[in-house]
Amino acid sequence: MNTSLWWWLIPVVLFFWAVGAYNRLVRLRAAVGKAFAVFDEQLVRQVVWIQGCLPEAMRGGLQTSPIELDDPVTAAWARLHATSDQVVVALAKLRGHPMDGAGMAALVLAHEAMRTAWAGALAEAIAEDAVPSAQRLQERWMRLLHQSLPLRAAFNEAVQSYNQGIGQFPAWLLARVFGFKPAGALARLAEPR
Repeated sequence: MNTSLWWWLIPVVLFFWAVGAYNRLVRLRAAVGKAFAVFDEQLVRQVVWIQGCLPEAMRGGLQTSPIELDDPVTAAWARLHATSDQVVVALAKLRGHPMDGAGMAALVLAHEAMRTAWAGALAEAIAEDAVPSAQRLQERWMRLLHQSLPLRAAFNEAVQSYNQGIGQFPAWLLARVFGFKPAGALARLAEPR
C-alpha cells in the first residue's frame, strides 16, 4: 500500500474517533444532568412538604424575635425552616452545575440538617393529640424519602458511567483537552432511617 495513503488515512481515522468519543462524553454528561433534574424535582417536593408543615406564621418567612426562639417549640420550627431554606439554596446552586462535587457535599449536609430538624420538630413541636399526628407525619416523610431512593440511584449510576467514560484511555485525553471534570455522587442523601 502506498505510504502517502497511510499519511491520509491515519489522521482521518483519528479525527472520526475523536468526534465519536467527544459525542459519547457529551451524552454521558447530559445523562447526569437529566438524572439530577428528576432527583431535584423529588427533593423540591420534600422541601415543599416540609415547609407546608410549618406553622402558618412561618410560611412566608422566618419572622421571630430572639425572645421567641427561647421557646423550644418555636426554636424547633425555626430550625426546620432554616434547614429547608439551606436545601433550597444548595439545589439552586447545583441546577446550573449538577456535577459539582463540593455542591453535592453541601446538598448532602443541608438535607441531613433538614432531616435532623424534622425529627426535632416532631419531638418538640407537635402535640400528642395533633391532627395529623406526629406518627402520620413521619410516615408521610418516610414515603417521600423512599420515593427518592431510585432517583438517587439513577443519578449515581449516571455519575459513575460519566466518571468511567472520562477516565478511560484514550478518551481521557479528550476529557482533559475539553475540560470534562469528574462528577460528584450523592452518597447518603435521602436514605430513610
